[in-house]
Amino acid sequence: MAVFATVVAEGSLAGAARRLGMTPSAVSQHMRSLEKTLGVPLLHRSTRRLALTEAGAAFYPGCEAMLFQAQQAEQRLAELRDTLVGELRIATTVGIGGRPLAEAMAPLLQAHPKLTLRVLADDRIVDMIEQRIDIALRVNRQLADANMIAHPLAEWPMVLCAAPRYLSQHGVPETPQDLMQHRWISGIYSGAYLDLHHLSGQQLKLRLAEGQIVSDSMTVMRAFTRSGLGISVQPLNEIEDELQRGELIPLMPEWRPAPLRLHALTLERAMPEKNRQALRYLRDYFRRHTEKSLASGANGVFN
Repeated sequence: MAVFATVVAEGSLAGAARRLGMTPSAVSQHMRSLEKTLGVPLLHRSTRRLALTEAGAAFYPGCEAMLFQAQQAEQRLAELRDTLVGELRIATTVGIGGRPLAEAMAPLLQAHPKLTLRVLADDRIVDMIEQRIDIALRVNRQLADANMIAHPLAEWPMVLCAAPRYLSQHGVPETPQDLMQHRWISGIYSGAYLDLHHLSGQQLKLRLAEGQIVSDSMTVMRAFTRSGLGISVQPLNEIEDELQRGELIPLMPEWRPAPLRLHALTLERAMPEKNRQALRYLRDYFRRHTEKSLASGANGVFN
């Protein structure tokens, strides 16, 4: 039908062949196949010209409209693929979905007003296919699906910390073994073990008692830690203010928990332009933020 519409528009089989990038014989074969399927001739052919039959004249407007709509659909897809328009859907943890994501995406959204952003902030893992998620921001403890493509964004030091109130009541742990006697505020994904790395290179894996408070949200864990209900492991970059104000106290800075690695998950390597640009802005933001955090906060905690 598309070939027929192009033949009529161009006025010849040869013209249609040039337009479609086909040979004249291939165009002729398409026409014979279409007429055989329909059971009626569509064109009167002569050595000099083509003319529509009565059936062809009745059939052509529908074919022309179909070809136009197909071209329009292809153009819309090209715009989605190559330009920054339409909706970008990002799933993220609650903590990252606040200030970090806003600061990372604000320049992109300001530069491209036709791009809209839908953010699904949830510490639970979401189904990217069902929710039509373009990019999911997740930490290493949540990378469970091997079918996802993980793009590294940042690696943050983690800190053992507690509130002054808790330490005044339960004492300050001096060794990793002391930690086993303390109350813990645990993450659902962190499990019962704590991996610790000493500055000298020594490594330990401690089995901890189940925490009185367990959450899938780092923000919730941090709130209970500030309230003096136990020790938790927190990302250094997220507790810099609390450390400076003395609301949280770093513990055993010579022993460091395994770092927190942030990834952007995508379903495909070949992505629309809006996805590629969003990924680039996320990489740039978290690289700058991580370098700044390490240069400022890490010196006060680890040195």
